[in-house]
Parts: sequence; C-alpha cells; structure tokens
Amino acid sequence: MQTLIPNVVVTRDGGYECYDTTVTAKDIARSFTHGLITIDPDRQRGRNTVTGRFVLKQEKIERWARELQEDRAIFGQLTWNFRPGESDLHFDPDPNDANHGTLVIREGAAYLPDSVHRHHAIRLAVESIGAGSSFDQNRRFSLRIWAVPREFENAIFYAMNTEHDKADSTRSKWLAQRNVAQLLAAEVVRSSPHLGERNIETVTNTLSARNPRLAAFNTIANGFEDAWDNIPDEAIGPVVQWFSSYWDRLVDVLPVLGRLSLPERQAARKDTLASSAIAIHGYIRLARRLYDHSIDLTVLDKLAEKHEEGGRLYEYFAWDNPEWQRRGVVIPAVNKAGRQSLTARNSHQSRRAMTEALVERLGVAEDVE
Repeated sequence: MQTLIPNVVVTRDGGYECYDTTVTAKDIARSFTHGLITIDPDRQRGRNTVTGRFVLKQEKIERWARELQEDRAIFGQLTWNFRPGESDLHFDPDPNDANHGTLVIREGAAYLPDSVHRHHAIRLAVESIGAGSSFDQNRRFSLRIWAVPREFENAIFYAMNTEHDKADSTRSKWLAQRNVAQLLAAEVVRSSPHLGERNIETVTNTLSARNPRLAAFNTIANGFEDAWDNIPDEAIGPVVQWFSSYWDRLVDVLPVLGRLSLPERQAARKDTLASSAIAIHGYIRLARRLYDHSIDLTVLDKLAEKHEEGGRLYEYFAWDNPEWQRRGVVIPAVNKAGRQSLTARNSHQSRRAMTEALVERLGVAEDVE
C-alpha cells in the first residue's frame, strides 16, 4: 500500500540527500502496526551474545513513555532509512518550491539506524491513552528520512551514539571504525582464527559470568588506540597479517587467550590474570615493540615460564604472584561475601605497569613508552 509523507524538505547529510519532516505520535504507532517500521539488530545495538535477544532497554522505554505522558520529554530528531533495493521512494516536489514536497513510498519499510528506544516509547505512550492517560497522540516529532545503503546505517549509528550516553563503545566501534587504530582492531579480530565474534564481545563493554568470550571489543580497540594509532594506511594489511601470527603464537604459549568453553573460561578467570583486560592491553602494547624491532615471536615462550620469588615458584600470571601487587596491577578488594580477594586495577598507570612487566620479562624493555 502506498504511503504519502507530506511537508517534506530536501536536505543533505553525510554526503547523501535526505528528507526532513514532522510526524505525529499516532503516525509512529500506526507505522509499527502496519509494518512501515522495522528493526535490524545487526545495524542497531545488536543481540545479547549469550541470550540471543535483541538489546532493548525496557526500563528506558517505559521511563520515556511516562515523560511523554507528563509532557516533559526531550526527544530530539527521529531517524528512518529506506534501503535502496528494498524500497521504492519517489519525491514529488511542490510546483512552487523544488526543495519542498511529498515523499511517496510505493514499497518497503523504514529501518531505524537510530532512535529505536524513542520510537518504542512513543508507541507505548499512544497505547497508554486506552488506559486513561492524557497523552496527545497528535504531538509532532521531528523526523529525518534517509535512503542510503544498509552499510551506511553503521555510520549513522556511530555518529548518533558515541558522543552521548547511548550505545556501549564496544558496539559503536565495532559497527563503524573512526580511526586507523579502531580499523586495525576490527580487522585483527575478524582475521584471527582465535578471536572473531565467537571469542570477542561486540555488543557490550562488559562480560557476564556466563559469557565465554575472552574480552569486549572496546578492550581490544583501546589497546590499539594507545599503541598503534600512527600506522599508515598502506601498512594496515601487513600489520593485520603480522598481528594474527602474533596472536597465534600467544595462544600457543597461553591457551586461555583462545576460544574456550564456558566452564573453561570461568576457571581461567578465577585462576589466572593472563586473560584479564589489563593483560590483553599489555599484549597489544607489547606487540608494537616486537613489531617495530622485528623481534622473533619465539621470545613469547618466556611468558609460560614460572616466576621465582622468596624461594617459591609461581605461575607467572597467577593472581598471587607478588610481582603484580608490587607493580600495582592487582590490588586487594573485598568481594560481595565480605572476603578479601585480589582484583585487577584498570587505569593508565596499571596498563603501563603491565606493559613494563611483560617487556622486562621478555628482555625487550628498553625505552618502554
């Protein structure tokens, strides 16, 4: 069924022509009902990698719906995209003004590269009228309509969700890389047989106890941003290839850095610091030193050797290895049960301390940055 959107203004954003208009809350609710609006989780906040469910914060939706009912919500602009090849759009200009007119949608549905929660909140506010709320379903909302390829939706999501408290950095950086370091991180994760989305979390910044993955992508990206941000574009391919070999060797030496089952991952987190975020950051910074100085990767074998201190042998990455507390990498903390335990200290200073420990361990510690 053909849909007409009147009072459209032609504008331009991100190198593409797009259309600005306003729609009512009732229009939004009807668009959900009649299938004019659809959601692609892979171009939005993704699916929870443990439960498989679309990441949607119901508490936020309900809170914003209440604010709409109370007329105190600040919503900003909504975003739709009609993907070329999946939709048939036609702009019918006003005879008196070529930049104004009616957008005719002959076929297709609008994807939401941004503002999913706001759309759901508007729909919920309209539904609340049936329960006696005084929400005005004729309230108008600003809407920008795009007609861009699905891949560009990643850039829209990134632009709308990195400068504010919206999606986790992991998700934004995974969908669209904004610098060479982020690009390197993404290509390394995709190319390594030991990493990939099966072993790197690409939706949230944190790992639940039931998530068998090694780390969040934001951890990987931050490491590259700290140590690999000045790689020229023409060197990206060779660096990715080298780093994949580097990680292969690391996994040979420290198998906990590869893919593990959930019980194995849970045991590794308990038994060793080797797969912690602070250690991963150290491996990425260590890699830069080995790469720059063309150091043979067999030097990594030293990471599997035991550490001797006070007449006792420790696994090098054991939580109780005194070296880590001495360097400030781990600190005592009280857990939920009220018992003291050791936890990694994630800060600029502790990351530097981890890097210094690793390069000294391998005997490549000159001029550590």
